[in-house]
Amino acid sequence: MPECLRHLYAELDETLTVWGEVEVASLRHCIAYRQLVNVASVIFRPKHEGILVYLRLDPDAIELEKGFTRDMRGTGHIGTGDLEVRIVSAADLEKAAPLIRRPFEAA
Repeated sequence: MPECLRHLYAELDETLTVWGEVEVASLRHCIAYRQLVNVASVIFRPKHEGILVYLRLDPDAIELEKGFTRDMRGTGHIGTGDLEVRIVSAADLEKAAPLIRRPFEAA
């Protein structure tokens, strides 16, 4: 994994685990974050120097932003959730924090 993703993932992991009792499971293709149910999955895309976060969040509940968020309903993908958030920088992570918080608050 590129060094830039390593640091970005460390910050993302901190954001995902701040919600108390969060179980983290390293699976074959992703890292799952769960409380009572899976609420987020993380997949690394080193070729694109980015991290994809899939959230258990209704894409209709937010305004999608091209290149940052994507509706994954009806598409086959690895991970939990219908909303994909693409994180390639600390600024993206900061912008994604409110979205990341929502499924944890609902769980």
